[in-house]
Amino acid sequence: MAYITSSEYATLTGRDSSEATTIRIRLASKLLDDRIGNYGIYKSGYKIDTSKSTWYVSPCLLSDDYNYVNVSNTNYKIEVTIGQKEAIQLWIASMITELFNNNNTPNSQDNLKLGRFSVSKSKNSTGSKLPESMGYVDSILISSGIIEKRVGLK
Repeated sequence: MAYITSSEYATLTGRDSSEATTIRIRLASKLLDDRIGNYGIYKSGYKIDTSKSTWYVSPCLLSDDYNYVNVSNTNYKIEVTIGQKEAIQLWIASMITELFNNNNTPNSQDNLKLGRFSVSKSKNSTGSKLPESMGYVDSILISSGIIEKRVGLK
């Protein structure tokens, strides 16, 4: 279950819902999972549990079942706030637009961030980094507090 529907995409962007194909929604959702960091992966294959009206993330816990989270264990669930959910959906919608505009291969940029100091270098040849047009929505995602910056230890 991905983090946005095609109708939510159309509402957020004002663009046609047909741009938000299943593959673009899934790809954007997986890219967001990579962006938010060290959380456990639910059986759905995603890092955010969207199976109920309230969304949850869980710390990355070691288990016999690789990195999957036991969804029934509520002791390790962290509720996703409304602001975080909106930031997630805006990020996903923007990434879908980027994928649509660039034939499913977004432009990218290299970033170096050291505290308040940051340098960005635009790079159009690879699709491995954050697209330039995602800078604004990525800053909203960062300020929402959903990005996990701690490193998990085994």
